[in-house]
Amino acid sequence: MRGALALFLVFVVLGRVFNLQVINFLVDHSFTALLIGAAVVFQPEIRRALDRLGRTGTQGWLNRPKYDETIDAVVRAAARMSADRHGGLFVIERETGLQEIIETGVPVDAKASPELLAGIFFPNSPLHDMAVVLHDERVVAAGCILPLATVLPDGERNLGTRHRAAIGVTEQTDALSVVVSEETGDISVALHGRLTHVADERRLRAVLEALLEREPALDRDRDGRMGVRV
Repeated sequence: MRGALALFLVFVVLGRVFNLQVINFLVDHSFTALLIGAAVVFQPEIRRALDRLGRTGTQGWLNRPKYDETIDAVVRAAARMSADRHGGLFVIERETGLQEIIETGVPVDAKASPELLAGIFFPNSPLHDMAVVLHDERVVAAGCILPLATVLPDGERNLGTRHRAAIGVTEQTDALSVVVSEETGDISVALHGRLTHVADERRLRAVLEALLEREPALDRDRDGRMGVRV
């Protein structure tokens, strides 16, 4: 939204300063089109906001989501799955709505717990091949299909489908994903299209707490990487 408004202001200033008639005409007659375009682009967020407002009122709508139980459930489940070499992929929804992704899976709507998450990804279970989406300390859906990464980081060209999906969903949204490798048991965290490997359960917890409980501006450092040392 900030980018669209900045671009609109640039056109307004250029049109007025240099008397560009075509640009001035487009600016003067584009307000309705911008409203329709905003409704289309932000449809998932608008629907989620209206749903949350209807359920909890303005006070609940304005409060930031809680992540304490989500972090604990994901960390403990990932550690257990890593020890057992069970692959898994957790997607934690933040500001950007993931309704389109959620609709590709099976609704769960259950309180997040290590037992539930580890059970979903138990080998040969019906939902173990896809992703789980979590929001506001609840498991929203399982078996969700994610977009694959378009560009892989240097040195990560041999990543499997699960890791490509973990990166891909963070390229298009501000979601955070945690992936456990079935082959090696390694745990990785993806954010803003970048994959970071974490060494153990303690460091995974530190990374998730730093990225989810702080301000969004801290998500990246000057090089665009996740702003936390692991």
